[in-house]
Amino acid sequence: MHRLILSSAAVLALSACAPSPGATTASRVDATQCFRPSLVRNFTAPNDQTLYVRTSGADVFQIETTFCRDMTRALSVALEPLSGSNLCVGDQATLRSPATGPEPCRVRIARKLTAEEIAALPSRDRP
Repeated sequence: MHRLILSSAAVLALSACAPSPGATTASRVDATQCFRPSLVRNFTAPNDQTLYVRTSGADVFQIETTFCRDMTRALSVALEPLSGSNLCVGDQATLRSPATGPEPCRVRIARKLTAEEIAALPSRDRP
């Protein structure tokens, strides 16, 4: 059994990072800024740091990572929320794919694209 022991200085430092009442956090975003990973219908990866996913509702979300080896060659991906069942803008998740190897990549849901942003994507990058 592991126990976490925090000093009073650590507690103060952590409390300074706590959101103030009324602040927007990833868990409080508008439901339209969220999707269920099981509803992802298509994806593209223009590079090893960016992934675009299209959901069943035709929404497109941009997902970022510092580096995910061979993500551009992936034929399938699985997104797994770190908590809960939905992924919202600002949330972190893991990405698994046979192309990226046995270790999952850590990713962050960066944003939901507007219709204009989707149309502006090069056709090869549009999911």
